[in-house]
Amino acid sequence: MTTKDITPTIEPRVGEPQLACPYQSSNQPRTEQEESGAIAVAPLSIAVSVDDTSLAPEPVQAELDECNLNKSMSGAQAPLPNMVCTQKAVSMDAGRGEQALNSASTNTGQPIASYPILNELIKLFGNGSVFIHVPSRTKAPADKGWQKTTTAQMLDPVYQARLAAGNIGVLLGEPSGGLSTVDIDSDGEFARFIQLNPILSETLITRGARGGQLWFRMKGDYPPLTKLKTESGQDYGEWRADGGQSIVHGTHPSGVPYKRLNDAPPLTIRFDQIVWPDHVKLPWVKDAADQLTDQYGPAYKFESGLKINEFYFAAKFKLEHPVLWDPTEREFYRYDTLGGLWHCVSTENLKFQLGIDFKHASDQTGIDDFVFARNDARMGACLSTLKGMIEEKDAFKKPDNTLIHCSNGMLDLGCEPSELRTFHPEYRSRNASPFSFDPEAECPEFINGLLKPALDDADIELLQIWAGGVLLGQNPAQRLMIIMGTPGGGKSTMVEILEKVIGEQNVAQIRTEHLGKQFEMYKFLGKTLLTGKDVDPDFLNERHASMIKALVGGDLLDAEKKNGNEHFQLRGCFNVAITCNARLTVRLKGDVGAWERRILLLQYECPKPKKRIADFASKLIREEGPGILNWMAVGAQKYMAEVKEFGDIRLTAAQSERVDRLLKESDSLRQFVETRVVKAPLHEITSDELRNGYLDFCEEMGWRAFEAREIKASLADLMMQIHQVRQRHDISRFDKTQRGFKGVRLLEGGAN
Repeated sequence: MTTKDITPTIEPRVGEPQLACPYQSSNQPRTEQEESGAIAVAPLSIAVSVDDTSLAPEPVQAELDECNLNKSMSGAQAPLPNMVCTQKAVSMDAGRGEQALNSASTNTGQPIASYPILNELIKLFGNGSVFIHVPSRTKAPADKGWQKTTTAQMLDPVYQARLAAGNIGVLLGEPSGGLSTVDIDSDGEFARFIQLNPILSETLITRGARGGQLWFRMKGDYPPLTKLKTESGQDYGEWRADGGQSIVHGTHPSGVPYKRLNDAPPLTIRFDQIVWPDHVKLPWVKDAADQLTDQYGPAYKFESGLKINEFYFAAKFKLEHPVLWDPTEREFYRYDTLGGLWHCVSTENLKFQLGIDFKHASDQTGIDDFVFARNDARMGACLSTLKGMIEEKDAFKKPDNTLIHCSNGMLDLGCEPSELRTFHPEYRSRNASPFSFDPEAECPEFINGLLKPALDDADIELLQIWAGGVLLGQNPAQRLMIIMGTPGGGKSTMVEILEKVIGEQNVAQIRTEHLGKQFEMYKFLGKTLLTGKDVDPDFLNERHASMIKALVGGDLLDAEKKNGNEHFQLRGCFNVAITCNARLTVRLKGDVGAWERRILLLQYECPKPKKRIADFASKLIREEGPGILNWMAVGAQKYMAEVKEFGDIRLTAAQSERVDRLLKESDSLRQFVETRVVKAPLHEITSDELRNGYLDFCEEMGWRAFEAREIKASLADLMMQIHQVRQRHDISRFDKTQRGFKGVRLLEGGAN
């Protein structure tokens, strides 16, 4: 038993090339063998001998000669186009060698003794071919070192006499100018081979007891001598070249004479012109096990016990299982061919599968030690080796993604018109919509019943474009969506519908109060949409709310798996949707520009519907899911076009003004100090007067004012930044000193 017996069973992948190795002609002499000898042509091959067993499923029994050749092949369902016998099939018995003929010569130009068969064969094969003496009714050459025979030896009258008196073989390969043969054991298989290669019906064809042999000279590289078998292990025949010989004249061991079915000189062809039957295993095309052994060494050996090559088993696992390791996320993924998705898989699961592979190795080799070698340390070592083989950093980062993963295929929006493609692991998809793509599907109730009562046409288009980005699963525009307004107006219903269309398994809840905690980021692994529905007005004023900018901005974020003690990184390319019934404000911390570049804002200002539809989101999804998917796909096309041309989603003047007002309200203290407080050298104002002036300002603007503690904490710093005045403790009011500021005053509407 060899490592050849531990054979990978590989599922074919779309577009994967055939495992093959280049071949070169071999000119090295080989040891004496029966007829041509049995050799191993691949490191893991088991050499076997060829016998005369027919491989044909329905063997053709009739003997092939000039009269019944085509008929017999036709009976094997393999007609021979262009195949004609140019003369009567020649029976090549040894007796003809005693007749004299003086017309032939060797390639040296010297005359040889007059043996008609020798001169006939020289005329057939041409000068330069080397003939080998083989005793009559045998296949094995009589002389040791016959592979080294040259044309010079053929000048020896004694050698000539021996040739003419027995069977005559022809030395193959380089010594005879690249002469090679395909020897096929059964009549049926021979007929099928001719059917695949009709041009070869014009070359020299000989026959012993059954089947047939085709002769040709090779141009360019070709494989060495090797036995041929079918994929099921049955004998098929032999490819004969360097190191081998074939009988062309004499008597077969069965007693029948060798015949020339087509008495024509061998054709000159290239090896790659030969078409081989699909069921024949080609030794020169290396299989997976051969290549693994070439690259990583044998799977095992015995040396004071079983020694296991972990590299071999890791590489075998890679071939048999479509897996990858993302070092950024520190996670394994395995591809599901049925749904076209890459799923996160645990190390424990992979160790278990490796253990199954070891059991298979035990079954195939009969070595029980493989079973008892399945300990956690060895499985872990194989897995560590596997990581290096399948590592792919940022495997699922697709900033230029044009594919939408639907339940019935990959919708490619990058071509015109869009195309639905079959699943493929190279698409690197781990997020799929549960809906099939149907180009005819529509969603009238979604548009007319949910969107139009709440939004104008410009805002519906903005929503569609942003939703298209959500469907693509990436966020190259680095935008987040905020929807504020009427309670019960459909904001959360709309977001819930988007969640269902892209697949709820691809959504995670975002909680700003927890964004600073070490395990919160792990929840976002593999997700594409983060949502906060019906949040409090202070949702974006939480201490760690600024992390949202990183979550949509493409930043690398540190994360930690709970109970895993493993740190890893996430790429912040998420889409974020936030809904709020009140006026939401943002914790700016002086970073107004960054928030302005990221926020999209929709304002629901319509009255609450008079009649509430129970579970409206589920109803719309059930009735119009594929149509809503189409609506989002159109948005995705618009999204890609705008990002390509402008690098961003364009806003109307009204939409930009809406964001500006939100940011100003979020920075209302600064707005107040900048617009309602002015320098006045002879004036002073208390902190309480400033606070009251700020509250009046917010009421006038219709803004939500900050809490008293936030006003107190921020006002002094803003007065120093904007007006360069410090807070004092000597401002006189009602015969008392209070905190305040000198050299400033409030504009109209404030205290002097």
